[in-house]
Amino acid sequence: MLEWQFSWREHTAANPHDCNVFWCSLKVSLCEHYKSASSGLLSVVDYKGQRIVIPLSEMNLEIDRSESKDEQEHNERASRLLSKMMGVEIDFVVKGISNEGEERAAVASRKAAMYRLRRRYYLNVGASGKPQVHPGRIVEARIIAVSRFVIRVEIFGVETPIHTPELSWEYIADCRDIYFVGDTIQVRIRSVEGDTEENLVVRANAKSLTENTVAEKLRNLKPQTNCMGRVVDTGGGVTFIRLVDGLRAIAHKCFDQRKPGRGDDVLFVVTKIDEESDVVIGVIARIVKRTI
Repeated sequence: MLEWQFSWREHTAANPHDCNVFWCSLKVSLCEHYKSASSGLLSVVDYKGQRIVIPLSEMNLEIDRSESKDEQEHNERASRLLSKMMGVEIDFVVKGISNEGEERAAVASRKAAMYRLRRRYYLNVGASGKPQVHPGRIVEARIIAVSRFVIRVEIFGVETPIHTPELSWEYIADCRDIYFVGDTIQVRIRSVEGDTEENLVVRANAKSLTENTVAEKLRNLKPQTNCMGRVVDTGGGVTFIRLVDGLRAIAHKCFDQRKPGRGDDVLFVVTKIDEESDVVIGVIARIVKRTI
């Protein structure tokens, strides 16, 4: 890590819409991390060619310190999370200007911008008696991280995860094939909990905005029906399958002597339909095609 020294002085930037708040696209420079004797780990982002320094503590990353053995491991986890956020846009508030060193850089806080958004959209009650963001409201969410079974979005200053069952009525094998960091999606607010900037918790889903075609497909299925499907995962003695019509299925038994693996095409026999969980339960009669 390189040593970075900076001193603070108040800096106010004119913005007719929201003073001090800038819209910033995280670029490759976000992967640069500098260790400052006074402020610890710093992240560097780029805003229209201007270097913006944001201390890790001001990025407002939701990382549980109890899961890290020491500060170094915590910083490594933070670095990995920041790398996954490449391409996402963030809001920040300029707090000062670094005056030391060869390159000048603005010093900013993402946390301050997020708290400002929370006050405006979640805590301020309008003429209707409700805040602008409330349960049932359809809003645009910014995708900030994507993993196999979950995406993480930011909704007006609040981050929240959305797992695959809340993204689509049909089975999603891998979110990374569909969702990408930096994109936006429409979501419906399910719940908002908390009454301060620090303790706000938001839950949202995307599938409620689309027609539920799964229910009808499940009703058309009968026990002993043969279906083709593809194995998407295995574990704990259970095989997870995406049927050709998009339904989710699980098999606890395979009559083929070979062990099913991810990507295998299988003949699936329905034994039970769980309409409450939108899942088809059955067995694998045989493996039709193995993944090479």
